[in-house]
Amino acid sequence: MTPFSRSSVVRQFHFLCVTILVTSLVSGGAIATAGEVTFDESRLVSIDARMTELVAKHQISGAVTAVATKSRIVHLGAVGQADMANGRAMQADSIFRIASMTKPITATAMMILHDEGKLSIDDPILKFIPAFKGQKLRDGSAARPVTIRDVMTHTAGLARPPSSDFLTKSLEKIVDGIGRAPLAFEPGSQWKYSSGLNVAARIIEVLSGESYADFVDRRVFKPLGMKDTTFVLSRAQAARLATTYSPKEGGGGIVPSSHASVVLDPTIRRTPNPSGGLFSTASDIAIFYQMILSGGQTDGHSIISKKSIDLMTSVHSGDVVTGFTPGNGWGLGWCVVRNPQGVSRLLNPGTCGHGGAFGTQVWMDPQRGVVFILMIQRTKFGNGDASNIRDGFQEAAITAIQGAESDSAKVVRYLNYDKAIELTNDKTKVVLCPQAGGRVLEYSLDGKNSLYLDTKEAEWKPGKPGPASAGRFDIGPELVIPRRSTLWSGEWTGEITGPRSARLTSQHDEGTGVQLVRDFELDATTSHLSCTQTIMNVSTETKEWCHWSRTFAQGEGICVIPLAGRSRFPNKYVMYEEGALINARPVDPNIRIRDGFLEILAAPRRPKLGFDSYAGWMAYAMKNDLLFVKKFKTFPARVYNEAAGLTISVWYPEGARVELEPIGPRERLEPGQVGSFTEEWWLAPSEFPSGGNDLDLGQVSAIVESFGSR
Repeated sequence: MTPFSRSSVVRQFHFLCVTILVTSLVSGGAIATAGEVTFDESRLVSIDARMTELVAKHQISGAVTAVATKSRIVHLGAVGQADMANGRAMQADSIFRIASMTKPITATAMMILHDEGKLSIDDPILKFIPAFKGQKLRDGSAARPVTIRDVMTHTAGLARPPSSDFLTKSLEKIVDGIGRAPLAFEPGSQWKYSSGLNVAARIIEVLSGESYADFVDRRVFKPLGMKDTTFVLSRAQAARLATTYSPKEGGGGIVPSSHASVVLDPTIRRTPNPSGGLFSTASDIAIFYQMILSGGQTDGHSIISKKSIDLMTSVHSGDVVTGFTPGNGWGLGWCVVRNPQGVSRLLNPGTCGHGGAFGTQVWMDPQRGVVFILMIQRTKFGNGDASNIRDGFQEAAITAIQGAESDSAKVVRYLNYDKAIELTNDKTKVVLCPQAGGRVLEYSLDGKNSLYLDTKEAEWKPGKPGPASAGRFDIGPELVIPRRSTLWSGEWTGEITGPRSARLTSQHDEGTGVQLVRDFELDATTSHLSCTQTIMNVSTETKEWCHWSRTFAQGEGICVIPLAGRSRFPNKYVMYEEGALINARPVDPNIRIRDGFLEILAAPRRPKLGFDSYAGWMAYAMKNDLLFVKKFKTFPARVYNEAAGLTISVWYPEGARVELEPIGPRERLEPGQVGSFTEEWWLAPSEFPSGGNDLDLGQVSAIVESFGSR
């Protein structure tokens, strides 16, 4: 073990005190009023723990992190050092070079003029800047006029001026030079990170009659009270600037960066860079994004209209592939998450923000009403937008969100689970269990639960796995997938996502290399419950898994499988015999085919059955006079990699229960990719047959048909 010097121990104790102090200052803000997003404070604390681990691994010298809603900063943490050589601790008000996080601020300033009717995003740039007249492509051919939309989405093909231009030239001269340079491609046809926001800033100057920096200061920074956001630091502010670090050559630590932009004196005036020249703090950035979340309003004053915010943060880049991580599109100066995956996997579609060249990140999730701010300073560590630091911070912050409670979606105590989530309408109740396996504990209609619950559920203790009961989901194929207790019975987190919806999120599972998310939404008036499981590949290898539902319903009922289409099995089903042998010609007195359906009247001689039906549903009639229906899409053209290519399996373990198991097709996921499968659950009153009578299959089919397709 490496010994610690007394001074290093004192410094580490001081850093810990800083973090505790900062967290205590904002912890009161984690108490929400009715209808506001709430947070699990014990999980918010884990953000600092994750950042501290990264400091210990010499990936960063320190960090300031913040999580904010429209009206509150619910977390503000500072860990590590701002200046390692001088032992200066990172503080909540430490100042950072935010680089390209400047772009959304410039875009907002531009859209203020849009509100005033001074421009349209489809205006040609040459309308304001004559140097853009007659632009050509690099091969000398003519190009269509570049528009404001093109430059703000990085689809104009603009040249990028050297950073040194901002030391010697005015913004007017810099942008005129961009306009005279040939375009890399036909505007709108490709995406390439560019100097487009410099052009937007010059248009601000032309239309406002004042410098870009003065306009932004007067119309954005001063009204919002962003006192530490500036293009030039005072001497006092410079003393709070965090040092930028790079990996030590040969490994073994980090050293001050020699990057050209960070060795310059930050107090010397130069031409403000609208694409990447701002300094700021976590608190100032929070103020700006809170204003955006609030529809442009702050303290009763309007900075920008909600209409312009919506326009600015919508995707305008079409189908072209954009940076800097997969699944993104581009708004007007903003990166927009279109299809969450990889580092953005836990964010909602429509999340928008920007990263900076020195590692800073800010992302606003409008669906949640939450902003995530990461302030670090480093270079030469690769793509900051895809970094493990952003990933770790976002995951810790997002899994701390509990959501906004209401009468129809709230956190309750259920049996011995004190973090269960209850979703209700007038007749239906759903209870979700994030604490042990991400399960459904109750799915009931008029007080009748369709799910089997082991009596041991009431004896559950924190940290222990839940019994083999209730509405479970899993991944397969069953015969080849490794043990996955983290997913099957480990602790998940729960978040209320809407009036009758919630999300359960697993931990990372090392054996399978995945993280799972389960989204549930109960209809406002019917028993319809949508259940979507998303498999997220968080490993560095290609994974091939499939969705595998494992819902324990109450036993002694009748299972119905529609036989639409051609089956590969002579008897329309297979049976798992001893030794994992699959019998393709089984015979069982409790299984019969009638009127185009296969009925399982009671537990068969062997407990596990499999089917290759592509009808897209299964039904289960219960003795409590409920019909439990599962509907799901099938994919005849895709590979089903469960044994024997099954689309459904049914399992009869010991006890009064049966497991209903729709199976999804193979999901071949490269690192960072995700794949989803949705089951639509329904309950309907249906009298269970008695006195030797048969189940009315026509009625079952009619009930299923009445549910329609979702």
